[in-house]
Amino acid sequence: MGNSLQDQLLKAGLVDKDKVNKIKKQKKVQTRKQRSVKGAAKPKLSPEQQRERAEKLERDRELNERRNEARRQREIAAEVKQLVNGNRHPRSESEDDRPFYFEIKGKVRRLYVSPKTHAMITSGKLVIVNANGVFELVPPDIAEKIRQRNPSLVVDLPEEQGPDEDDPYAQFQVPDDLVW
Repeated sequence: MGNSLQDQLLKAGLVDKDKVNKIKKQKKVQTRKQRSVKGAAKPKLSPEQQRERAEKLERDRELNERRNEARRQREIAAEVKQLVNGNRHPRSESEDDRPFYFEIKGKVRRLYVSPKTHAMITSGKLVIVNANGVFELVPPDIAEKIRQRNPSLVVDLPEEQGPDEDDPYAQFQVPDDLVW
């Protein structure tokens, strides 16, 4: 019973093996064509279904945009973290540290630094950067790279202004470390 007509004809020598393989191949091609024709004949969508499909595509596009933006923000944060960690100015606590005051988002903050580091900050050789709530000191060229990625992380110190012409105390120098 296991013998098909094809096998019986092959045993009897009425057909050869090549012809059997050729017929099998033709059958496979024909069944594939029939499947593709069935899939191609899609029913027409009603206007409501078309509108729903368009809304779904719009929602998916917006979701992808939000995901891409979040991924880009994570990449930027990782780049900034790497820049800060690789180039921060070393600080160590000592007894002669003094506070350096600066303003960020309307609040006055304080950073304890050595007198040498204090002088470097005021001269512009070091820049203060906010790295996840911790203020670090980095060289100006690194600060510019960080500013290109996220400008809100770099603390801008006020520019030195010369005394006014009508200021009666213009001849007196006010020290930058004056604490009231």
